[in-house]
Amino acid sequence: MSLIDESVRDINLPGWAEQSIWGYNPLLECYWAALWRDEDRTDAPLIEFSVYHLIPTMALLTRLLDDALDLPEAEVARALTT
Repeated sequence: MSLIDESVRDINLPGWAEQSIWGYNPLLECYWAALWRDEDRTDAPLIEFSVYHLIPTMALLTRLLDDALDLPEAEVARALTT
């Protein structure tokens, strides 16, 4: 992996799993996420925390997502790690 390679993973959350992704940008040292509802076929995600937000930890990304989705933090954490 080079310094510009990003780690990209699926978000396994019911209703959001078909297209939603999250990852880590090693160059900027931050996490990001882009979420689409399963029935949504638009190019732009419904919820997005881009690298411009400079989210330094996965814990903060989890808290931001659980707030945006109005879901328990544990459920969001499971969706990011399974």
